Amino acid sequence: MTGKNAIGFSVASILSVGLMASAASAHFIWIETPSENDRKKEQTVALYFGEYQEFIREEAGGRLDSVDAVKAWVLDPKGARQALSLEKKTNHFVGVLSPSCLPGRYHVMAENTEAEVQDLTKYNLGVVKPQFYARSQFVCVEATRLRERDKEIEQVSELDIIPLTKSINLVTGEFAPRTGSEVVVQVSFKKQPLASTALLVHSPLGWDKEVRTDSQGIASFTPLWPGHYVLELVHVEKAPGEFKGKQYNAVRHRATTTIAVGGPKIVAEK
Repeated sequence: MTGKNAIGFSVASILSVGLMASAASAHFIWIETPSENDRKKEQTVALYFGEYQEFIREEAGGRLDSVDAVKAWVLDPKGARQALSLEKKTNHFVGVLSPSCLPGRYHVMAENTEAEVQDLTKYNLGVVKPQFYARSQFVCVEATRLRERDKEIEQVSELDIIPLTKSINLVTGEFAPRTGSEVVVQVSFKKQPLASTALLVHSPLGWDKEVRTDSQGIASFTPLWPGHYVLELVHVEKAPGEFKGKQYNAVRHRATTTIAVGGPKIVAEK
């Protein structure tokens, strides 16, 4: 995807969009993993709750406890699902995958559907039931056994930001997108693409960029710095209901996908 949808970060655009994004920001969950892992070693998965772009990571004994009901699992290269046990640390949950993973791409998924009903009428959002979803991925590596043909990436959560960029280069041995290369994703809700929807891209430096999906729910961005990029999306479903005895008039779905980007280290000017 090129042209108007291939959007990078510039200082002017970041500052203008950053002011808007910070005014509308709210907590979400996101996952951080390395982009690749030796199959003979354990793979650590970290799950956070807070605001990535503001460097806010809530802690145990505080707001991190509000997402204790979060569930996580892993989809292996063949599509098999494995539950991931999470242990609460100071400012995140951690899960560990044992060695001997299959060579290929793993998808790490998490969701919290047990969040309490919130009255957000003062923000003109009404009384809503929050739902949180998160996704990340990594490649399990073994010499001569990396699978070139990945299983097609599919929607898993109700609201999902699906990475379309494969980011496996068998020539260079790289397993993550590099700075300056286009990253393409597709947004889907209940198996249908979400067209003309705002998607926030949070960079590892704390700056934001808004991109919009096209008619097929596809959007792209071009990262300028190495590190984790967290893509965030909110979709409000006008579906009244009741949760734990409290009535709500809409479900507020919030999804993230984390993409690890490689590149040269940033060297400060002297």
